[in-house]
Amino acid sequence: MRTPKPELPPFAGLPDLPALRELQSRPKWVAWEYTWNDDRGLWDKPPLNAKNGGLGSTTNAATWAPYDAAAAFATQRVQAGVGYVLSVEDEQSGIDLDKCRDPETGAFQPWAQVAIDFAETYTEISPSGRGLRFFVRGLVDGRKVDAAQVEIYTGGRYLTVTGRHVPGTPTEIREAPRLIAYLQERADQIRAAQKVAADLARDQERKKAEKRAEAQAQEQPRQSTSERASASARERGPREGSDFWRTVNDRALANLSAWVTSIFPGARYQSGTGAYRVDQRDLGEGYEEDLSLHPDGIRDFGVGDMGDARDGARSPIDIVKDYLPANDPAAAAMWLCERIGARPEDLGWKGGRQDQAGPRETGGATQGTSAEAQAESLPTFKARPFVWADPATIPRREWVLERHLIRKFISVTAAPGGVGKSSLVLADGLAMATGRNLIGHHPHGRFKVLIWNGEDPLEEMQRRIMAACIQYDIGQEDIEGHLFVNSGRDDPIVIAEQKRDGVTIAVPVVEALKATIRENGIDVVQIDPFVSCHAVNENDNGAIDRVAKLWGKIADETGCAIELVHHTRKTGGNETVMEDMRGAVALLSAARSGRILNIMSGEEAERAGVEQRRLYFRVDNGKANLAPPPTDRSSWFKMASVDLGNGGDPNDSFDFNAGGDSVGVVTAWQWPDPLANVTTADLRAAQTEVRATGPWRENVQANDWVGKPIARALGLDAGDKAHREKIKRLLKIWIENGMFVVVSGTNEKGRPTPFVEVGAWAGD
Repeated sequence: MRTPKPELPPFAGLPDLPALRELQSRPKWVAWEYTWNDDRGLWDKPPLNAKNGGLGSTTNAATWAPYDAAAAFATQRVQAGVGYVLSVEDEQSGIDLDKCRDPETGAFQPWAQVAIDFAETYTEISPSGRGLRFFVRGLVDGRKVDAAQVEIYTGGRYLTVTGRHVPGTPTEIREAPRLIAYLQERADQIRAAQKVAADLARDQERKKAEKRAEAQAQEQPRQSTSERASASARERGPREGSDFWRTVNDRALANLSAWVTSIFPGARYQSGTGAYRVDQRDLGEGYEEDLSLHPDGIRDFGVGDMGDARDGARSPIDIVKDYLPANDPAAAAMWLCERIGARPEDLGWKGGRQDQAGPRETGGATQGTSAEAQAESLPTFKARPFVWADPATIPRREWVLERHLIRKFISVTAAPGGVGKSSLVLADGLAMATGRNLIGHHPHGRFKVLIWNGEDPLEEMQRRIMAACIQYDIGQEDIEGHLFVNSGRDDPIVIAEQKRDGVTIAVPVVEALKATIRENGIDVVQIDPFVSCHAVNENDNGAIDRVAKLWGKIADETGCAIELVHHTRKTGGNETVMEDMRGAVALLSAARSGRILNIMSGEEAERAGVEQRRLYFRVDNGKANLAPPPTDRSSWFKMASVDLGNGGDPNDSFDFNAGGDSVGVVTAWQWPDPLANVTTADLRAAQTEVRATGPWRENVQANDWVGKPIARALGLDAGDKAHREKIKRLLKIWIENGMFVVVSGTNEKGRPTPFVEVGAWAGD
């Protein structure tokens, strides 16, 4: 039975907003009208081709039109509205939040209000008045989890556009890193909870199947030894026993290459994950999105977007039934057995006694337990009443190092390879162990520090630590009892592992780690690098989220601060930011402070007068959730070479180690001060030269730039980049101090031009 058609006022154009003007500048528009969908039993919004009134497509550009044409079509045909087609070429993404707003009161659900309060990009209300839409600059990692009410798209999708701007949010399309991380985390958490429920149900169903098999075995008449052996061989298979359907699906997921391309010849293999991706063009008419076949499960995004009860989750048997002429589950299972080279009898097939109704599955997991049984198996959750407290009595945050490391939280330091992050973190560790400010990072006391390096042997760690002790003048008594060092080669730490059925926590490893932290009174744990402490897919947000939060739990339960040292992806020489951290964004979301390292650029080296720029790097605060970022966000450092003095005979030309080992150690470095070695007499000389030879322009590109007479007065070369940078910075300071002033004049063509003249003369 049809529900009443949603009532909307006829489309009458969109308001004049910067975000909408940007979208209107591209010919990627369609019209839309509510249309009843019998299969889905709801009012759908298929795209309409504004050029001819036919069906539109989110992948066929020939069905798109300029905004004016789509708006005219919707107005003349009295359609509900217009929509914009997302494609990766725009480097924009769209986000839908479903059923999060009360259309009568305008109130948002609390979780949706959080997304609005980020106020990072253009936000509008959906046609129904019940949802939200965000347009975001950049391509982001997509999501679609109906239970989370979150959909994130980058292409192959059109979004209705209403122009009902949400007050308090920008009117422009901008980047939205906090919004995206928040919604991705919400979607991943709810999807993980669904998987837990499905796993519980699957395990219960398996136990029931085993009990049924035992009961049947007891009821069967006695068999001879040979008969029992024959039956055992015939029904032998994985430990699922008689659970034939699940066993076939598991075997098929583990052997995707044996059957996927037989159904989809154009399937694209993804070597990094072992998955296959099938383009919508191979799926036939009626599908707008891809099919993903992964060893962990199958997602049909086409039906997933149609309100499918399983959110598009499918099993191999489902896929064979849907895309091959297999009329029932048994036929599909037999086809899969043939492809993977397995005898059905060996997987639990019992012929006529098999449940011919087939499996009841959700995402490849056999289901049979009731919702009540699942609910009883899930962990309980109770709301905790807020306890009012005198603010003065609330314990202060326990910062350990600057505003970067704090007890009970994890922090992240990230950089490309070879910049100096390990040396920086080691110097911080020694600073906390000694209680001394070694490189400008202030420790809030003296602490016990555990440094774990997953790559280098203990001997190499000893070299690096002793070189740093030489550089910083640290003695044995300064660190004894406060510094602990482990190598991953001798003491590996792998706290989680990802298998086909999900992420498994290495409980013994975690418990041993917590025990040694408590036993030794460790205050700070440094994990370098993060990738060595787990065995999960770095690009799997859900998996990385579990690992990051596990470290957070360790920090919370032991009261220590944890530093995770991580690599960034290659940026082709461009500036590296926190969002460039390799792999999933979940680690950045879980961290409460983040630092990013960048090698000094060529331009910066010229300005600073530095020749070997790769010895210099800067550290920026990329994320500070618990404290405001410092006013000056950048700190500069230089790698110094320290000789350990462990060489052989310096006169032995055949001893390649005669000079000893040289080890890089990080040292604090200050950007050159333009006023260094500049006296009041120098300033007066510069003023005299400018006054005597003027007029001089402010523009550094002009032939008569004021920096040239200043260079002569100071004995500098205005053609040298480093000298020119020094002059520019000196001039800026002197103008701010009133020693020089900028005045308006005219050039040789009579056009207004700023000039620089002497202001107040420098005194003694």
